[in-house]
Amino acid sequence: MVPTVRNDHSETPSRMVRAPRKLVAGLALLLVSAFTVWAVGNLSQGTLQFMGPAMFPRWVAILIGLCGLALILMSTGSNGEELRRLPFRGPVLVSASILLFALTIREFGLAVAGPLTVIVGGLATADARPSEIVLFAIALTVFCIVLFRYLLDLAMPILIIPGTSVSL
Repeated sequence: MVPTVRNDHSETPSRMVRAPRKLVAGLALLLVSAFTVWAVGNLSQGTLQFMGPAMFPRWVAILIGLCGLALILMSTGSNGEELRRLPFRGPVLVSASILLFALTIREFGLAVAGPLTVIVGGLATADARPSEIVLFAIALTVFCIVLFRYLLDLAMPILIIPGTSVSL
């Protein structure tokens, strides 16, 4: 019996995409970039001397898109990790916390919107303990109230109780 020499390269199927995670990440960055460029499409870019409201977001989006293209190219050139099950807990809860802040800041003020946002966002990871999240939410809210309302003197609602005349 003659031993056979195994050639690993001949048994490995040739694939164009060798790093699927990089490909998906690159496509996601391109999608975010394209959406941002579209969203600021009606705004004036201005000039370098007189920047318009679209200049910074548009150019950051273009840079993000270039990073996405680089990831897509890298996904074809080097081996990388395969796709695994995508974790939805983190992105869903962080997105929900941002939406929750947007929905509650004008109706209830920062004293309510702040802790709710931090608590929901903090639940995005299984590593955080609920007691730590609540303490952090309170501390961060107090810091934000002092910073934005009193140090920066911004007209931000601190506490609004609907149906009453309480409005700080």
